[in-house]
Amino acid sequence: MNSEIIGLTDWLKTPPGSYLLNWERINFDHAVSDIFGYHALQLGLPELDALQANRMPHKWLALTAAPQAAAPVSSQSRPAIETIRSGESSPRAALLTDPAALPCPESSLDLVVLPHTLELDRDP
Repeated sequence: MNSEIIGLTDWLKTPPGSYLLNWERINFDHAVSDIFGYHALQLGLPELDALQANRMPHKWLALTAAPQAAAPVSSQSRPAIETIRSGESSPRAALLTDPAALPCPESSLDLVVLPHTLELDRDP
């Protein structure tokens, strides 16, 4: 699920891509704002903070590969989405994993969002 496969990262910087990203932010905000729980995970697409409107205390971003221009993955227990609030353009990945084999125990996540997962996955 690497967005570089089809150049999505670069396309999202164009006017139509920015429009789509803004539309998706609005709709994700509406969809996840009232979902209750403690642990939320966004799988892929670091350009979109799909969990920003959710109030869960623990939010993470999981990627399949490290973003090219991002800082190294931190081993500290800082929420991945917290970087958005501090002024960075995209959240820092909390973990690098295969989306088909998440390293999370069964029933440990209350919310998982998968923006553009099917169209970017090698085996949807």
